[in-house]
Amino acid sequence: MKKIAVFSIMAVMACSLVFAGGSGQTAAPNQAANRGTVRVAWLDLSPDDRIDPISGITYKGNYALKDMLEKKLPGVNIEFVMIPSDNWIQKMETTILAGDADIGWYTNQVQAPTWFVDHRDFMAKDPSFNEAAFNKTFTPGAQKYTRYGTFDYPEFTGAIYGLPYDASAYYIVYDSLLFKQWGVQPLSMKPTFEEIKNAAQKMTGKNPVTGQDNYGIYLVARWSEWLGVGSNMYHSISIPDMDLRKLDRAKDVDYIKDSQTVLDYFQFLLDMIKCAPAGVTNETGSERFYTQDNNIGIMLDTSRTQVLYNYKAAGDKSVTDRFIPVLLPRTGTGATSFPELHKLAVTKTARDPQLAWEVLKTICLDKDVLNLISANYSFGNVPALMDTSGLDIMKDDFTVQRYQDRLTGTFITDDYWYWRDTIRGIFSNVFVGKLTAAEARTTFYNGVNTWIDNKLKQLGY
Repeated sequence: MKKIAVFSIMAVMACSLVFAGGSGQTAAPNQAANRGTVRVAWLDLSPDDRIDPISGITYKGNYALKDMLEKKLPGVNIEFVMIPSDNWIQKMETTILAGDADIGWYTNQVQAPTWFVDHRDFMAKDPSFNEAAFNKTFTPGAQKYTRYGTFDYPEFTGAIYGLPYDASAYYIVYDSLLFKQWGVQPLSMKPTFEEIKNAAQKMTGKNPVTGQDNYGIYLVARWSEWLGVGSNMYHSISIPDMDLRKLDRAKDVDYIKDSQTVLDYFQFLLDMIKCAPAGVTNETGSERFYTQDNNIGIMLDTSRTQVLYNYKAAGDKSVTDRFIPVLLPRTGTGATSFPELHKLAVTKTARDPQLAWEVLKTICLDKDVLNLISANYSFGNVPALMDTSGLDIMKDDFTVQRYQDRLTGTFITDDYWYWRDTIRGIFSNVFVGKLTAAEARTTFYNGVNTWIDNKLKQLGY
């Protein structure tokens, strides 16, 4: 893992003051000269208010973000293009290539070089935010995964595509009441896979207090690839120029073939499937989690743990006192989970790239804007900034713990697609019983080698 850069807090705070003012103008929007329109294509950013059924809180439509940005940037008109989550990558690409967006939303997409411009060009001309400021402003993980590096497009290695506005920080939730009823020791804040397995196996069967059927755990196939980071089954690689020919296959691929670590992780999943509701194969059976009648001890599907923050917002202690969040399992070096950043970037088809860059900086650096985003549009994530002063979400103790976990526990590697494209298709077969642990490992090993061979041919090597 790379060490966290040490920098002057005062310098970052000074920079924040510069960023917060946007253009520095104070004239009211209706008095400012028209500077143009910036169209922002953003995943699931609806124009309509939404009332959360759990907390009763009204989450504002994108008009609130539009109003704030236009006040921060007098004379600029903001338009949002909502990209639905279903097949969003294809829809985002279509929108960008059609010239219908000046700024686009993305996470860790390989095709970023075909969508966006290299933002180092903006930084080279920007007196308030150059590349050195970029390095000081964002967390190490946010920096790493905003700079481009993949075997698919090695010629774009090192390019900076946009800026991050927050980071995912996933977690497990367990039912403390079921643990008590079964007489099982509560999970530690940083549980191991062995700890999770032992607890899940002990809580599967007839509850000794209620007599009801209990399941020790709930998990799903699609998240299993990233949960595996904490098992140390994937290697972190360092190839500065992303030349695939330099990949040390003996070290970073051949290990898979006979790896006990890889075998153990697949076996962990198979053992846990036996402790889960039958519906895990089609992602059903977890409907009672967070209710009085819950029958699942540990929620390992992080897409279903996020709603805990809605109960926190509602002040529902009947839920938050019973359902306890803990961090994900980690490797010996502390790496866990998916290094997912949520980013915005100026598109190649932007009508006024410089104005779009100004809007982008305001969205990702201005703390008033970030507070509005975290309160209404992006729930349960953590900051991508090093200086978190003034960010409302950091008032929550568990958010602080998850933020610290991302500082030290982000999985850092120059490329993960060479194994990810293969392994994503394996877990569904594991979950339906088509593969044993040993067969899954062999399939993984063969698939990675095939991916590399095919990619070398595509690249003309």
